[in-house]
Parts: sequence; structure tokens; C-alpha cells
Amino acid sequence: MDSTIDTEPARRRGARADEALRFGGFRLRPAARALHRLDGTKVRLGDRAFDILLALTARPGQVVGSQELFGIVWPGRFVEESNLRVHVAALRRALGDQGGAGRLIANIPGRGYAFLGEVVAEHASAGEAAAPPRGSVPPPTRLIGRDETVHAIAEDLRRRRLVTVTGAGGIGKTAVALAVAARIADAYPDGVHFLDLGGIDRDAEVVPQLASLLRLPISDGDPLRGVLDHLRPRRLLLVLDNCEHLVGAASRLAEEILATAPGLHLLATSREPLRAAGEWVHRLAPLDVPPQPLTTRAEELLRFSAVQLLVERVTACDAAFVLIEADMPLAAELCARLDGLPLAIELAAPRVAVLGLAAVLARLDERFRLLTNGRRNAAERHRTLGAMIEWSHDTLTPAEQVAYRRLSVLRGAFTLEAGCRLAGEAAEEEGALAAIIGDLVEKSLLSVENRERERRYRMLESIRLHAAAKLAAAGEEARFRRRHADYFHGRALAYGRVTTLSTEEWLVRHRGDAADLRAALDWAFSAEGDAHLATQLAAASAPFWFKLMLVPELRGWLERAIRLARSAPGIEDAVVLRLHAALGHAIFHTQGPVPEVAEVLEEGLRLARRAGEEQAALRILWALFGHHSTRGDLAAAFDCVARIGAVADATSDPEARLLHDRVSALAHHLAGDQARSLMHARRALARPAPGRPTQGESIFFYDHQTSTRSHYARALWVSGLADQAMAVVEEAIAEAAVIDQPFAFGYFLVFGACPVALWRGELEVAQALVGRVLDVASGITSGIWQRGGRLYEHVIALLQAPEAERALRLQRLVADFTLTPFQADSLGTVAPFLLQRESVARATTEPPQWCTAEILRAEGERLLRDAPRDGAAAEALLRRSLGIARAQGALGWELRGAASLARLCRAQGRVAEAEDVLGDVLSRFREGFATRDLRRAATLLQALRQPAH
Repeated sequence: MDSTIDTEPARRRGARADEALRFGGFRLRPAARALHRLDGTKVRLGDRAFDILLALTARPGQVVGSQELFGIVWPGRFVEESNLRVHVAALRRALGDQGGAGRLIANIPGRGYAFLGEVVAEHASAGEAAAPPRGSVPPPTRLIGRDETVHAIAEDLRRRRLVTVTGAGGIGKTAVALAVAARIADAYPDGVHFLDLGGIDRDAEVVPQLASLLRLPISDGDPLRGVLDHLRPRRLLLVLDNCEHLVGAASRLAEEILATAPGLHLLATSREPLRAAGEWVHRLAPLDVPPQPLTTRAEELLRFSAVQLLVERVTACDAAFVLIEADMPLAAELCARLDGLPLAIELAAPRVAVLGLAAVLARLDERFRLLTNGRRNAAERHRTLGAMIEWSHDTLTPAEQVAYRRLSVLRGAFTLEAGCRLAGEAAEEEGALAAIIGDLVEKSLLSVENRERERRYRMLESIRLHAAAKLAAAGEEARFRRRHADYFHGRALAYGRVTTLSTEEWLVRHRGDAADLRAALDWAFSAEGDAHLATQLAAASAPFWFKLMLVPELRGWLERAIRLARSAPGIEDAVVLRLHAALGHAIFHTQGPVPEVAEVLEEGLRLARRAGEEQAALRILWALFGHHSTRGDLAAAFDCVARIGAVADATSDPEARLLHDRVSALAHHLAGDQARSLMHARRALARPAPGRPTQGESIFFYDHQTSTRSHYARALWVSGLADQAMAVVEEAIAEAAVIDQPFAFGYFLVFGACPVALWRGELEVAQALVGRVLDVASGITSGIWQRGGRLYEHVIALLQAPEAERALRLQRLVADFTLTPFQADSLGTVAPFLLQRESVARATTEPPQWCTAEILRAEGERLLRDAPRDGAAAEALLRRSLGIARAQGALGWELRGAASLARLCRAQGRVAEAEDVLGDVLSRFREGFATRDLRRAATLLQALRQPAH
């Protein structure tokens, strides 16, 4: 039997729809081109990484040669070995393959790759075939009596793009929506995402919350644009839950999304229609209840879904419960009186288990009159659910009532520890309070969320509002809102100190605190709040908002806190300097290196010096250096280098010395002194690394190995060491998953990896790296790195475009991006036609910098193209370029200049001179012979040495 595999790309090969391959913790479905973890989570892979996975898993344990993989993944095209390495690295990262005993993919030197995991062929069951794609959807709960409804809504969504499920509070809209999403999830290749609007109070928060859910950075100007740009090419289902109190904002968002993203479908839940264009409304009916007066035989009552739910929930509270025939009419009446509302039935069930059906019916009759007598136009939730909640509250013991109302200050899902701390008066009460919280769960006044490592509790919003009214009526609101704010200030301080959790683990554990932090800040800034606590909480929570990609919201809190600190007496400098440091980063990561960043950071530095906070001052200086170097302001950047060096000399602090080498490496690279840059970079990489940064530090202070490698790789390439430069890039990529510092990795990809790949002429590698940039930027709060990735995306498209289209596309690129001087100069190093006029002006009037030689060469090439007969001016620029490159030790630029000058000399008949110029430079290279520049130069030199015919 032939063991070879089809060299046609796997995306075009046929496979049985139910065929699946299981290995490790994954299930691969070739026909659907889908890879899921065994828990149903979809694993995102690029097309080429997926083709590699298909090829390797088709022959587990066997070596698949590199050339064979080239034929499968890049049929009919010549590509570099490094292309394959980049995509294999991406595949390993997606599989969590970090080598060692459990590795899945082995590199067999000189031969290819082998898949080492055990691969088991299986046929996907119906449940497996419907494994939910990646997304953010809570698991569906067991539904009773809703099968036809779920099927009907699912069919509606297949035909229509916006379906809104409406109905009274407590009727089960969310549960139905989750069941629908689970049923049709496989129809959406880009996943199903669930956004609960119940914890949002203002229209303006809707789009940022959606961006946070999608792990998108948010720009200050127009956050909706970023969301729409992300959604435009995708096929996914977005569930908007609890829209009723933000119906206008939800409607506008729905219309914008539907107009922009043709492959996106929306499922909304609301007590009223959104009234958006194209909306299809499904009014969710209550559960089926027996007719009143009862005309159905008792033995047939269990056919009604409301009765089924009541029996199931009562039995869950009391396993000995049996619905006897004599009680069936009472059960029918109770379900009918509760209007078939699932939540109301679930609230009544614990009382039935304790009091019996007859007693509950008697009390229910009394309590309904509390909110309905005399007010026929009372809101639906008050005529039904409100009365049910009030009645349920009155059945609590006094201690339970106290805990119930105090827990209302908690807006999101909370831990048992948080509930006990906030509802009790002393630590010794915590045991009793834990029991009371358990009782409130049993009585359906708290719901439970079982997470991976902990159990959390939540009050449904209708119940929480009722409990909050009780708290205010008891005169306890101010005291417990303060306690709530104090508690979450402590949690915020703890967020930044964590060192052992990965970013994803941190998010799983803490992202549910957003609603509570927002409520704590709202109270602290209010007239009844506390200015000191407000400023402390804003500063302490900065890492949290960064992690959730809600940086514009963070910026609002920080600016508000700084204004408050100016007017409120006694706010400590140590707090205010942290506000300024965080605000500088917030502005930088959303707007880029705008002048306001330096103003804010300089004020933070002044406060740090006044407070004697040398470590804080050092890190603010690092941030200032990053701002100035990104802008291309070398004078200001070197000033920061000198100030950091002064701290290092004065304190002998190892971290200060390390930081001085880091910034010196970059500053000297940008100034064109590549030898000194390499010296500082090597010294920084050789110094002992400080301890693992905390989650807070990883946002404000990039990992030193990762950031230094970006400078090091650039300086190596410019110095003519192209292979060493790419080795540094590959090393940093391999370590990215280990260090788990997405901010630092985004910086490295944009500043180091992508330019090196483009300078080497490896567009396929550059494309893969740009994909990594955009992946990283979508998972962190970094608009600046997202813009960097998009810029490179446009540049690569320009390089691949027909020459006739390039000028117009370049005009669009410049119009779409506000380029810093550094970015404009960098464009000119990629290809001469990308050269910007302002870059030429700087190169011809200012002292030479890192790419002056290449800018002058590119301008010389432009002159030759536009006026080929007048070569004197062009030759002068090319010779000046060569002189600068040689003085700077920039062998990479010197080779390009030599090649350009050699072509000019040959065109003028000066072949011997051309051979001497190019041969001298080529002879000094010791590596990089497979890169584009060296291949072209070698070909040109060979042509120059051939006898003329």
C-alpha cells in the first residue's frame, strides 16, 4: 500500500464528513478543517499550519520530508525552509507542544518532521460534530418544554440574520438562547460569542464591552470601527443577552453590525423588541400550564412542561418528594398562578419542598396582592416576579434576610470568601455566613457557577435590585457600599502582585470582577464616596482594565482620579505618580506616541523623585525612552538613557544596570552605531534576569530578554549577520509561550521580527509573523501593536500588488495611517517605491541615523528611475550612502548600496569598476547567502565577471 499522501493542499482534499482523528487532548475533523480540544474548545490554526497538521497526522510515527511538506502546503512554489519552520512553530504553539517527554511534533534534522502522538481514527458522534466553536458562551442548562421553541428559533436564525427573543422577566429567554446557540454552533466557523448586557448601566459601555469580549484593543476615537473591522470578514453568531434597559444602544449596534458583517448573525434577548431593521421577533411563551379550571385528567398533568419543571425542582430540593394524584390539581393551580414562568416556579420549588403545595398556594395568594392591588398598569416584573421575590424574601430567617440584602452590593459572580467578608460583621461569622449563602442557593435566591477551580455565586439582576432596595430601606447602603469598595481595592492590589498565573488563567479567575470594580469606582467617586479611596482604587485597578482591553474606560477613571487629586487634600504622591504612569501607558497603547504621553509621564517622574520612589522613577524613565524612540526623537531618547545611567551609577542597582544596557542597545542602533548597539544588547542578554514579573509589571515593563532581542535582531541584520538575526527571531518566538508576556511579544514582533523577515526578502515568513502580531494584539490592550500589524499587512499587500497599482495603494496607506518619522523611515528600507519625501529630507539635512544610508540609496534609485540619463546626482547619493554604511558598520545597507552603484556603473560601461565595488562588499559576508539581497548581488557579480559578447 502506498504510504505517500496526496500533494494537493489538504483544504481541497475530500474527507468523510464524520471522520475524526483523536490525539492527545484534541479531536481533528479533516473534512470540516476543524480542530477542537476534547472539551469542545475550538483551536484556531492558519491554513498552512492546518495543512501541515493534516499531513503529519496522516502518517503518525513516520517522517514526512520537508520537500514533501513544501509540495503539500505551497504546491508549485519555491519557498524558504524558514517559512516551514515558522508555521510548524505556530502549530506547536497551538497544540501546547513545548517539547520534552510529551512532545507531539519532532524535527528530524536533515529529513523533515514526524508526528509522535498516538492518533486514533473515529467517527464523530452527533454531539462531537456539534462541538461548539471557539467563543465565549456559558454552557446551556437542561431545558424542559422548550424543544420545539429551540428548534423554531434555530430555523429562524438559519433564514434571518437578526432574531430577538422577547418575553417577561424570568420566562427563560437566556436559557433558550444558550440552547439555540449550542444547537447551531457548528454552522459558524468563527464561533459563538455571548455578551450579557445585564451588568452594563450606560449605552456608551456596550461597544467597549463587546470589544473586550472579542479581545480587541479599543481606540479612543471610534471603538465601534475596530469592532466592525474585526467582524467584517467573519462568520459567527453573536448573542446579546438582557438588552431591555439598553434597547436603543443594542438596536444601533445590531444595525451597524448587520450592515458591515455579512457573515454574522445576531440572537438577542430582551423584554421588548430592538426595533432594528431586519429584526425577526420570537415572543417566548411561558411554559405550558394546565387549563384552569382543571379539565385535564390528573394522570395527564405531567405532559405540561410547567408541571414537569416544578416536579423536577421540588425533587431536587427533597429527593423523597412524590407528586401524588391528590396533589396534582394543586400543582396545576400553582403553575398556572405563577404564569408558567420558569424562574417563578424555581423560586417556589424550595418552599413547596418545605411547606407543601397547599401552604404555598395560600401564601402566594396573599403576596401577589402586595404589588398588584390598585395598580393595573404595574410593570410585568412587579405583577409577577416582583411579588414572587417579595414573598420568597419574607420566608427567610432574620439572619438570611440580613445576608440577602447585604449581598446586593455585589454586581457580578462572587466567591464564597467575598460573600462572607461583605455580608458579615466579624471574621468569626464567616462559618455561619457560608451556611447562609448555601441556604440562599437552595432557596433559589442565589445561583451557582461552577468554574474550573472555584465555585462562584450570583444574584439574578431582578433579585439583586429587590435586595438592594431592602438594603437602602434598612439604612445600610452607605456602609456596605464602602465595605464593597474597600474589599475590591484590596483585590485590585492583589491582581498586580500575581506571578504564577498565565494571562488566560488570570482572565478566567478575575474578569468576572469587572462589574464590581466599576460599581466600587462609581461609589468612590460619588458625593457619598471617598476621594482617597477613589484615587487608590483607580491606580490599583489599572492592570485589571489593561487585561480586559478596556483601556479607554481605564483612561477615563485615571483622568478623573488625577483631577480629583488636584482638588482633594492629602492624596499621597505615591498614589498620584502611579496614576500618571498608568495614564501614560494607556494613552500610548491606544493613540500611540502622541505628545501628551511625555507630558503625563514627566509629571509622574517629578512626583516619583519627590516621593523618593527610585524604582518607580526608573520605570517611568523606561516608558519615556520607549515613547521618544518610537517617535524617532533620538535626542530625547538619549537624554533618558543618560538619566537611567545616572541612576545605575548612583545605586549599583542590578535592574538599573540591566535597563541601561537595554535602552543603550536600542538608542545606539537607532543612532547608527551598530557595533555599540550589539555590545550593549549582548551584555543585557548575559545579565541575570530579574524575577518573573507580576501581572501588573508585565503590562508596564516588558520582559527584558524579549525586548532586547528585538533590538539585537535588527542590529545583527544591519551589520550583515542576517542568519544570526533570524535565529534570534526564532528563539524569541519559541520562548514567547513560556514567558507569557503578550505586551512584550507584540513589541518584539512589530519592532524586531517583521522588519528582519522583510529585509531578508521572506514575504511568506513576514505574512505569518504579521498574523501573529494581529493575534497577539487581539488578545491584549494594545492598539499601537494592532496598528503596527495592520501597517505591515498593507505593506506586504503593496509588495505583492501589480506595479501599476502601487502608487494609488501607497497614497491610501499614507492617508489611512498617521506615520511617525520612525515608521516613515522604516517603509523606505523595505522597498524604494515606499520611500516618503519627509524621510529623504531628514536623511539629507540631519546627522546620519540607523537607516540614513538606505534612505539615500533608495532616493538614488528613484532618481535613476525618473531620469535615467542623468546619473551624476544619483551616483553622488549612492556613494554617500556607501560611505555612511561603511562608517556605521552597516554591512546590510552597504551591500544594497554597492549593488545599486554596480548596476549604474555597468549601465555606463564601467564594468570593471562595478565588479570591484560589488566584489569588495560581497567578500566581507560570512553568512546569509540564501537571503534575497545576497542572492541578487551574487547573480549580478557573476554577470559582471562574464566576458562581454
